[in-house]
Amino acid sequence: MESSQPTPESRSVPPAERSHWVAFAGILLMLSGLFDLINGFVALLDHGYYATTANHGNRLLIFNFAFWGWVWIIIGAAQILTSLGVFLGARAARITGIVLASACLVGQLIFLSAFPYWSIFVMVMSLLVIYGLVSVPRHVPGERV
Repeated sequence: MESSQPTPESRSVPPAERSHWVAFAGILLMLSGLFDLINGFVALLDHGYYATTANHGNRLLIFNFAFWGWVWIIIGAAQILTSLGVFLGARAARITGIVLASACLVGQLIFLSAFPYWSIFVMVMSLLVIYGLVSVPRHVPGERV
């Protein structure tokens, strides 16, 4: 009967190299962070970019574009740093990545009225990040989020 404990050799290999989903999620988390940084700087520096209709003004569902610009910059920077932790195999980075991808997912719901296709694209990326960080392949015994 095989043991469910990982071998010492597999423990020395980072999860990003043991699981393609973790590596994929780390890459998508970094890309999502870059997109969120760009999104934040655009919201801060060019308020009219997201105002798609005359009566829309400088507001989204809640708060204004300057506030959301800072939110996206903070989330984007945190996602980039977390993706580095995911590549190194830190368990806390995987959990943080799930939380940040969830926050990005909810935040993009607020931006749906301004840019629906872009928001849906980023939401799908966030869902893939969450899936990649939660799922563990069957050939990696003992690995948990």
